Amino acid sequence: MAACLILTFTSCTALGEEIASSEELVFPLGFEMSSGAFTGTAYLMPMIENDDTYHFPATNNVSFEPGARSGWHSHGGMIILVTGGVGYYQEEGQPAQIIRKGDVIECAAGVRHWHGAAPDSWFSQMVIYDSGYVPEDGEASAEEAVSDEYYAGLEAVEYEGRSITEDNPFMFQRAEQSFPSDTFSGPAYVSSLISSDNAAGAPALHYVVFDPGVINNWHIHEGGQILIATDGIGYHQIEGEPVEVLHPGDVAFCPPGVKHWHGGSADTSFAHIAVNTNPELTGLEWFDRISDEEYAKLATLTK
Repeated sequence: MAACLILTFTSCTALGEEIASSEELVFPLGFEMSSGAFTGTAYLMPMIENDDTYHFPATNNVSFEPGARSGWHSHGGMIILVTGGVGYYQEEGQPAQIIRKGDVIECAAGVRHWHGAAPDSWFSQMVIYDSGYVPEDGEASAEEAVSDEYYAGLEAVEYEGRSITEDNPFMFQRAEQSFPSDTFSGPAYVSSLISSDNAAGAPALHYVVFDPGVINNWHIHEGGQILIATDGIGYHQIEGEPVEVLHPGDVAFCPPGVKHWHGGSADTSFAHIAVNTNPELTGLEWFDRISDEEYAKLATLTK
């Protein structure tokens, strides 16, 4: 959207993007959070811990029942990737923004903000954040609830940074064109979700969509790789280990210097977020692909 438009939630409903039931969310709910930091009910699904192998920021998926929301708060820099439904995001001193599945937002360190579900929709978001952030003296601010009165009178604007198109069937925006490569068995599409220069200090995030039946060759990332499945059913295998079947919300880890392959099942398009961890280690080595016979046997894993 090129411009901000003042909308009521009635306008959001007309777009058909609200979610009436948690069963319509793509990622699992996780567990209900007991915290005074939220109004209404929210759920947490932990996804990635910040560790000494991948050095990737802490990552969780947070889901909100309709009308549920955080209070005003601030913390380390954060990337928000909307994984389902319709919600709100507001920074202090700025209009509240309507955010939808596929939107990608950055929140700078120390910026006071709140986020949560729209009144008639479930809402879920993946958050990648700098959990080691220490505020400067005088920077930290007390948490404050977003009152029912404030929330009920909210005038929100559509998120200006939206890049996803209405005809896109995937969680995030698929690249317009596939890229030619002899290290993939067929068409795959790679787009950028966020660059390496981001608020959370994460490596660049890429969105990879595989046509049905497409996989890549065995390969080694010198710095390792993390994959977050978003659409369809896919596979990931580390050399010498069983094949992992990936569904939306699953996270696959391949340690630095270890051979692996990944791709989609024969019956569905498959998409994942790909992160090349430890980005200062840039080595990438490609090998042969599993045979057609080996791939055909994988169908039994998804039945």
